[in-house]
Order: sequence, then C-alpha cells, then structure tokens
Amino acid sequence: MLTPIILLVILGIDWASGYAIAGYVMRHGVAPNGYAFWQSIGPLLCLFLIQVLRRDLRFIKGGLRYAVGCGIFGIVIPNLIIYYSAKNIDSGILTILANVTPLFAYLLALLFHQEKFNKSRLMLVLLGVVGILIIVIPLKINIISGLHSIWLYISLLIPLSYAFSFVFVSRYKPLAGNVLNYSFWMLLVSSMIITPLTLSTHDFYPLALNDFNACLILLEIILSSFGYVLLFIIIHKVGPVFFTLVNAVAAVSGVFYARLIFNQSISNSIYVAIVLIVIAILGLGVKPKLIIFSKNNIPSVVYDIRHTCKD
Repeated sequence: MLTPIILLVILGIDWASGYAIAGYVMRHGVAPNGYAFWQSIGPLLCLFLIQVLRRDLRFIKGGLRYAVGCGIFGIVIPNLIIYYSAKNIDSGILTILANVTPLFAYLLALLFHQEKFNKSRLMLVLLGVVGILIIVIPLKINIISGLHSIWLYISLLIPLSYAFSFVFVSRYKPLAGNVLNYSFWMLLVSSMIITPLTLSTHDFYPLALNDFNACLILLEIILSSFGYVLLFIIIHKVGPVFFTLVNAVAAVSGVFYARLIFNQSISNSIYVAIVLIVIAILGLGVKPKLIIFSKNNIPSVVYDIRHTCKD
C-alpha cells in the first residue's frame, strides 16, 4: 500500500494547488467562465494526444449518458461553482469544503441502495457535518459575514455534485472501454457546454507567455492533466473508495497553501473543523469489513478497501 499512499499524497497536493491557483487568478482579472474554459479544453487536448498515441478514440456504445452525466456533474457544475466561489472565499476554506465529497457520497450511496446502513459510519458522517457547520455558520452576524456565508453555503454544492457524480459513475459505468477513454469524452462534453458559455459572456482569457495569469493557467492545465492520469492509476491499484482519501490530503494541503502563499489567517475553530472533517473522511474511506477464519478457527480482521475485494 506504500505506492498508492505516496501517489495519493502527490495527487492531494496537486488538487490543492489547483484551488490555490484558481483563488489567485480569480482575484487578478480572470473571469470564472474563462478559467473554466481552459480547465476543460486544456486537459481535453492533453488526453486527445494521449489517446491518439494509444489509438483509442473510439466511442463506446452506451457511453453517451455516462459521458454527459460525468461531464455535467463531475466537471461543469463543480468547476464553475469553485471558480465563482474563489472570488469570495479564502482558498484554504474553499479547499476544505470542496473536499468533503465522501460525506455526501456515503449519504447518496445509502439513498441509492449502494451502501448498507452502519451506525459507526453514520456517526462519522455526523462528525463531518459538525466540522462543516463550524465553517459555514458565521460566529458574528453582520453584513460582511452574512454575504460571506452565502458563498460558503453555495460552495457545499461542489462536494454534493462530486458525490452525485461518484454514485452515477458506479451505477451507470459502461461494460466496455477504459478510464482514459471515458475521461476524454467526459471532458469533451464539458468543453462543449463551457465554450459557448464563455464566448457568450465575453469571458475568454487569451494566453500569453508574458502574462503571469496565463502562465498559472498553463501550469494548472499540466497539473490537471497529470492529476487525471494519476487518478486512474490510483483507482486501478486500490479502487475508487480508497481514492476518496485524496480529499483529506487536499483539505490539509489547502490550509498550508492559504497560510504560506496567501498569508490568510485561519481561526482555531477552523483547525478544529479540519480535524473533524479529516477524521470523518479517513473513517469513511477505510474500515474493517471482513472476518476471515483460518483453519484453526482463529479470527483475523482484514482491513480492505470497499469494491477492491469482493464480499
């Protein structure tokens, strides 16, 4: 498990870097729609080159619904909310809230009968909810905090959309094809939606090497493309549920980015919320599941990742 854990930490830092970059460029003249455009088109072009080299640009039968659902709920909705929220929320707080996906994923899995009810796991969900409430409920009521809290609540749609996408993927994944193929068509769908939106609102941001914002956008395109490939490797090695632990790494990394790069102050209550959310995410991602009896009838608890091993 050492290799997947190392890759998971790298990907978590990669994702947190994306939130930090988004927070910076949003505050320095890049419109959310324009940034979302490059974050769909850029990785799409990278995956296009990869798929051309692999000679695998085929469209899988039955994959249209899958691509549309993943593109809308996995990219378009969360990305646009992230970029609009980045103009109104500190990047550290936004990173934390955007990475509580496992909490919502568990509740949706119960709703769609893809997870059995478990009291201990419900307690972990409630623990995470407490952490979220510490962040989103203003301690002092005034005009500024009131407006600020609106964007905090809106930002909760990010993990909800990601969680729905996760349940959608596990429920409607086509039998044929591979993850690179699915991601290419998913990015194509998101690009087809975001491109006309960007052009109609005149939010297109041209890239130039002498522009610092453009250099950051190019850097994020590279990081996003690398993150997609790393995502596939991790899921292939240990399964999708272990992958959700990347949210904990990204949440903690986001706080350090906010402190070191943006010099943003974070209260002690926010650190308490971080601890609660990380505990909840780790608990939901890994749990004892199987009791195996040896020939001598000595029970041994096997800690496995859901969906990696069969019941």
